[in-house]
Amino acid sequence: VPMTVAALGGEIDAPCLVSDACDGKCKAAVAVPAGAQTGKTVRIKGKGMPHLNGRARGDLVVELFVETPTDLTPRQKELLEELALSFGEGQNPRNSSFAGKAKRFWADILGNQDADGSKENAA
Repeated sequence: VPMTVAALGGEIDAPCLVSDACDGKCKAAVAVPAGAQTGKTVRIKGKGMPHLNGRARGDLVVELFVETPTDLTPRQKELLEELALSFGEGQNPRNSSFAGKAKRFWADILGNQDADGSKENAA
């Protein structure tokens, strides 16, 4: 996921299995929520593997990986530095500490709840 799409939200294409004759080039639109972080999963109903006994398909689960740009122009660097200054000291994502990551891990295991115990909205 491009960094700007992860920050602002948007849509990307992900590989999927939409037909029995899929050649590996099939794509499904994935809605990326604003503020998405690497490791966030998005579920797309009916775009996964077919059930063994029937025509229905399972869900496709897409794990997001945020891509950080590498070859920035001087102007792009200037804009990113200006953006970083506007964030001030609090520019780290929510729960970026080890303890926060551990809380998110266990929340996901115990029913996809946020670290604060509230249910996370499915995208």
